[in-house]
Parts: sequence; C-alpha cells; structure tokens
Amino acid sequence: MPLTKSNFGTLTDLLAIQAWLFHHVLNLSRTSMVTLFVIILSACNQTEQMPVQQKEASVSKVKINTNATYGRKAVFSYPDFAGKFNVASHSMVLSDQSRFEPFALNSVENRKLQIRFYYPTNVSANDTRQQNKLPVIAQDAWEYLIGPNQLKGKMLRFDNYRTAKWDISLDTEVDTLQPSYPVLVFSHGYGFSAESYSALSAEIASRGYIVVSINHTYGANPSDFGNNDLVWAEPLRTDSVGAYLPIWSDDQIFIIDQLSLINGNPDSLFFNRLDLVNLGVFGHSYGGAASYYSASRDPRIKAVIDIDGTIFDFADRYIDQPFTFILSKNHRPKFDFDLAGNDAYQIRFQQFEHVSFTDHVLWWQWDHDELDLGLGKADAHRAIELTAKVTLQFFDKYLKNKEGGWLAEQSLTSEELEIIYY
Repeated sequence: MPLTKSNFGTLTDLLAIQAWLFHHVLNLSRTSMVTLFVIILSACNQTEQMPVQQKEASVSKVKINTNATYGRKAVFSYPDFAGKFNVASHSMVLSDQSRFEPFALNSVENRKLQIRFYYPTNVSANDTRQQNKLPVIAQDAWEYLIGPNQLKGKMLRFDNYRTAKWDISLDTEVDTLQPSYPVLVFSHGYGFSAESYSALSAEIASRGYIVVSINHTYGANPSDFGNNDLVWAEPLRTDSVGAYLPIWSDDQIFIIDQLSLINGNPDSLFFNRLDLVNLGVFGHSYGGAASYYSASRDPRIKAVIDIDGTIFDFADRYIDQPFTFILSKNHRPKFDFDLAGNDAYQIRFQQFEHVSFTDHVLWWQWDHDELDLGLGKADAHRAIELTAKVTLQFFDKYLKNKEGGWLAEQSLTSEELEIIYY
C-alpha cells in the first residue's frame, strides 16, 4: 500500500496506519520517516476554522519528574493514579451470535470481541495479590509494532519494558465503597488496542468509573483471544476510510447489550456493580468517530466524547446526548455543532499531536526524548493527565451531576487548551 497523499485525503486518524509504518518503514532513515509524517499530516489536516470567544485561564501544573532517566539502563515507570481507588483489570471474550465475522472471507464464524475492564478495586497496593499486574506492553504486541527494525541505529528496547507493570491488579474484586459505578465504553484508534490506553483508562477508573475497553477485531493490534490466538489489524480501505465505522458501532452496541447480561449474572465479577443507567461512550480516532455514530443510534448512551476522530460519512447524524469533541492542535474537522442537540463542547489541546492521547507517547518520549516523531511537545505524563481531566469533568457533569471545573466556563483559552461551548 503506497503512502500517498491521495490515499489518505482528509484522514486525520494518523494511527490508522501506525502498524503499517512501524512494521514496514522503521528501517528508513530518520529524514525519510519525518518526511512521511509531514506528508500524512499535510494530507490529513482540514482547514475550517471556528470562531472562539477567548478568556484567559489559569491552569494548574502537576509535578513532573524532571530527573527522569532515559535510555538503555532506564526502567519504565509511571506515577500513581490520582483517584482514591486502586485499579484492577479483567479481560474477557464475547461472541456476537447475530453477526458473522465481516473481515473473514466466507466466514461462518461469529464476530468475536475481546474486551478489557478497568475498575475500582479494594485491593491495596501492599496486598500480595497485587503482584499479579497488567504488563505495560505484551511481548507479542511489542514484536509486531517494533520488530528487529531500528531507527538511525536506535530502537525502543524491550529489555526496559520486559518486567514493567502498570499499578493495575488483575481479576480482583470490585471495590465495595459504592454499590455500583457509572460505566464508560471505550474504543481505541485504528491499529491501536484497548491496552494502548491503559494509563488513561486506569486514571479514570481510579476516580470511580468502570471503563469497558473494546478491542475491535481486525482493527486492533492485537485482539488477544487466549492460547496464543492473536488477531491483528487489517488495512483500512483507502477508497472509503469510514467504511468500517458501522461495524465498530455495532461492536459498541453489542457490548452494551452484553453488559446488561454481565451485570445480572450472579457468577460475574461485576454482578450488580455496573450502573448502566449512567453510561457514556468515548473513543480515540476511529473509535471516537464510532462513538459519535453509536450515540446517534442508541439512547442508552447518556453522553459521548470523540477524541480527535474524523466522523467521515456520519458527520451529518443528529445526536440528543451531551457531546464533546476533543482535538489535537492541528485537527480542524468539518463538523456542524447544530447536529448536537444538547450541550456540546470543542476542546483543543494546543500542544498535542494525534498520538498524544495514547500510551505510546509515554514509551517514545521516555525512551527517545531527543527524537521528534510527531508525538507532540506536551510532556507525556501531562498529556495523559489533561486528557483524563477533561474526560472526567465532562462525564462527571452528565453522569454524576457534578458541576465545576473548566467546563463551567462558556469559553476558555490557555497555553494548554481551548474550550468552546456550543
């Protein structure tokens, strides 16, 4: 698949081709890599500007570790999640008996999805059960994304990550401090995975939500069905980039259906713990676009966020739910906010690139802080914190009836972000 401007048009989902780039291009020189990113970004950006009433804002800073060690002898680490809850994760595989697998030619098998829960747990950080934690990156995913390739004689070193774990325990009980927790269904960007957003998902879970993150089969890198059964992403259709959004939207709606069954199952880890009356959907890139489309179809969704995802052929769909469009610095999608029939916000992060919303920015900035690979100028830890903060303020307002924060302003600008209320 040649990387040409005509192939990608207004495609802002840079990570839709991430797996292709990493798998086939990392043996190019640094200059060639930068040139490719410039071509893609030039092709992706839309130029429609939206008016903004500016108001200066004071944005508090978090304490960043300025003495971080980079390179061959470093050990990956990430600050504690800031909420009052410890965080756990649980993975399961579900089969949609109403659909055949659309990506497998002449398939007679049903569409199968791996999902990963991130949720509050009452297992303390000192508990011995906490020794079983979620890896920062699985070796299979690492080898696929990076492989033996090197960039200018350098590469992300798996030895630095081999034993790296998130402070996320596996399969422990749900915290009993609350009888149930609002649920957020999340969809990754094309070529990413649920596990590529563990820092964001866990930060949100630490604040009292259950995040259900979907690996969209044949769009994730990878979907892990156990017993070494891994399924990798297929290329997007270059003639119709948004063609798979209905499939991903069907995935989201199927998972919402399944959550009702999981919540009512006495043998489930989440029995009666899912507050499905207060359910939101959000996603990054392709997953954000699918979230908007699903909100136009399913009234069970009470609020929706699209993080930097062009909505393509479904941008004319009307939604009744509160909506937030979070954007990186150069993404200017053509979207009519009159189609959002409830409260609507546009939030632009002034220093973010498309990849800044993912765990990948943590890996690359930490291991190769001196290289500019289109990951943005924002500190990686700060990028995760800001994304979580605005996401939580939005869902807190519309799922928990908690007012305040940046969204209380009608419009706001600072060095870090710009908020417009419609």
